[in-house]
Amino acid sequence: MTIAVLISLLAAAPAQDATPLRPAQAILADYADAVGGREAWKQLRSVHVKRSLTVAGQGANGSEEHWATADGKNLSVSTLHNVGTFRQGWDGRTTWSQDPVFGLRKLDGAEAEEARINGAWNAEPDLASLYLSVKSVPPPKETTAEAGASLECVELQKKLGKPSVLCFDAKTHLRAVQTGVQPSPGGDIPYKLVFGDWRTVKGIRPGTWRK
Repeated sequence: MTIAVLISLLAAAPAQDATPLRPAQAILADYADAVGGREAWKQLRSVHVKRSLTVAGQGANGSEEHWATADGKNLSVSTLHNVGTFRQGWDGRTTWSQDPVFGLRKLDGAEAEEARINGAWNAEPDLASLYLSVKSVPPPKETTAEAGASLECVELQKKLGKPSVLCFDAKTHLRAVQTGVQPSPGGDIPYKLVFGDWRTVKGIRPGTWRK
């Protein structure tokens, strides 16, 4: 009898539908507008970006510089105090990397795919074009403490390697946090990037991040 009553009460309770997720393309379109729009980014012929860099898990900090040209060539140099300097780039023929652990080497497979995405020319206003597929997903647990605001998240599926999840502030539409894995010769390394300090420079808004 008690079981029957409980079943009856549960059946009578109204179902609460989860908040529907916005389409991934709509989320990415809002981000494109928030960082200046496609037309502003198209005006650029070369880019030099300086960012602060913090690796919270290791208590390290430093800086990152990124150079890129309209023909797709790029170079990123990250320096962490008491750790060393990490370089990665594409010279028009080869994607390469140099760091204190693995030295200078040519990238291939999932590492080359990750480098292609990270070094793509002016990709911010058209992120979807870099990936095999994109779809909306709920915020992962490890992102819920970030930004102090509601998040809209998109899963980015690469042609090679594991997908990453990029979350945006639902109000400003700017990047808030990204989670994924970094492929390396020693295996996949989980990471979380937290974005901030958005400044307008020549009509576009590159941000800083900490890892």
